[in-house]
Amino acid sequence: NLQPFYDDPDVWLVSSIEEYDEKSQTGRPGPIFSERVIQAPSEPEVHGAHDALAVSLHDTGGVDVERMAELLGRPGEEVLAELGSSVYLDPIRSTGGREVWVTADEALSGAVRTKLAQAREAAERDRRYLRNVAALEEVQPEDLRPSDITARLGAPWIPVPDVEAFVAEVMGVRTTIHHTMEVATWSVDKSGFSGKAEATSVWGTQRRHAGDLLDDALNQASPKIWDTWRDVNGEHRELNTKETEAAKEKLAAIKTAFETWVWQDTDRAERLVRLYNDAFNNLVPRTFDGSHLKLPGASTAISLRDHQKRVIWRIIAKGSTYMAHAVGSGKTFSMCAAVMEQKRLGLISKGMIVVPGHCLAQMAREFMMLYPNAQILVADETNFVKDKRQRFLARAATG
Repeated sequence: NLQPFYDDPDVWLVSSIEEYDEKSQTGRPGPIFSERVIQAPSEPEVHGAHDALAVSLHDTGGVDVERMAELLGRPGEEVLAELGSSVYLDPIRSTGGREVWVTADEALSGAVRTKLAQAREAAERDRRYLRNVAALEEVQPEDLRPSDITARLGAPWIPVPDVEAFVAEVMGVRTTIHHTMEVATWSVDKSGFSGKAEATSVWGTQRRHAGDLLDDALNQASPKIWDTWRDVNGEHRELNTKETEAAKEKLAAIKTAFETWVWQDTDRAERLVRLYNDAFNNLVPRTFDGSHLKLPGASTAISLRDHQKRVIWRIIAKGSTYMAHAVGSGKTFSMCAAVMEQKRLGLISKGMIVVPGHCLAQMAREFMMLYPNAQILVADETNFVKDKRQRFLARAATG
């Protein structure tokens, strides 16, 4: 019965006044008929620095020392002292006399090994960063050991000189190897393998010598040996399965020999373990807490759960977020609130939500249930037909 009104952008506001059950095709009056669903903004009650921090996160999306000092009527230094380990000075963003403070969950997560190195460097010129160093040292991931690491031939984190050393020590050939990180390719100077008996017996075959197989190993390629011949019908190619399998066996032998060799030298093993841990065992997941969110403009008849506020705050704080929530866990409300909060904080100017066509009406209706005063445009079958599409896009651009 909404079909005749789809051309009116307020149709979804009207439809939100009832709670409609898609399965039973029935509706009942919504909370707006029995209670106040929009409350006037109330002044926050701030009794300490942590209350002020919650207000700052809510109002600005970050740690605003001046705002907190204003709320408490105290100097910013006192507020920061009371907050203690709840906030940290960011050594990267604090430049040119501008101080940027972040919450502990942000400061002590992410690439923590990189952050520790940055904090140590910053502490040399400003002792305030020593607390960053101490806190980051506490959250460093436990180092992986050689037995936990697969040192694959051709892995991008293994330096070229180590691969060249392997070829010289194990395969008996001094060669030059190049690694182009940008396109993930390796190249081998194969001239040193010419005339080496081991190149076609121990580490290769007569049809695929060790230099070619080393190139295959570094570039994660699988060798294929083809037989070619000509007859009256032209040139023909056929895979030689016997020679191909023989080449694959030699390739596997080269890879196995490298994985054994790479950890045999103590100094090399320690250096490579350090390289691997610094590059790949570096991340600590951030724990998001959205308990400070008040969601101005949202209907008070709807109470969002803790996991919904957490994901809303994650979207505000990080932007791109994969909301892997189960069916029925409230993803629609979470998405709507995240868009409205980002707009309120000035992080976006116009939010766009893309949903499957069969969910469009439900999404629009639930958006208006949560935010009755929101102004939304819905690209439904009435507004997005060919002759109205340009008008719709113009309204979206200027509205």
